[in-house]
Amino acid sequence: MWEAFGIENEDILWSCIAFNGGIAGHQTAPCGAVSAATVCTGLLHRWPLADKKRANQERLEARQDASQLVRSFLEKFGNITCSGLVNLDFSQPAVYRQFQESGIWKDKCNKYVEFVIEKLYEFHDKRSARRPPLKVLLYTKPGCPFCAQARLDLEERGVSYEEITIDGNPEALKEVMKLSNGEGIVPILVMGEDVKVGFGGG
Repeated sequence: MWEAFGIENEDILWSCIAFNGGIAGHQTAPCGAVSAATVCTGLLHRWPLADKKRANQERLEARQDASQLVRSFLEKFGNITCSGLVNLDFSQPAVYRQFQESGIWKDKCNKYVEFVIEKLYEFHDKRSARRPPLKVLLYTKPGCPFCAQARLDLEERGVSYEEITIDGNPEALKEVMKLSNGEGIVPILVMGEDVKVGFGGG
């Protein structure tokens, strides 16, 4: 899922790394594919917390999507726990080794992963269709190396943005002074209600 969604932050991968065999082999826990998918559901709905009203709405919708994911998984496979899905007892190390070596997981577990990824794409497409595009502004000034880094970062991530230079632009300078608490620091990145002052030491 981490690869499918192109999430560059490796912390996300590591936060879900123990979701195998339930949770680290404790099979009474949900299937690891479902657990990891619910984490991704939250990520699909992330919104700057400064925008409390919208963040609360996104939190509610994330829970609704996660609930729908679980219901759909149960309807498709008849169970949600690892033990119920593979019918093997992983509390015995030899059984887990046999499971890995047999290749059964390629037939069983891969189907579960593929199913939840398809559901996540459905949620993503549904959300994209109704979510207004997030307005992104980047305040810069000529010759600023940190501004160049911020610009490159946005472009590498495929983020559409409007660049506003403060050079010869009194209104933009006034806004930068306001956003940076009078310090006049650039770059400043504004994504909806979220404001980030400086970039990489700028």
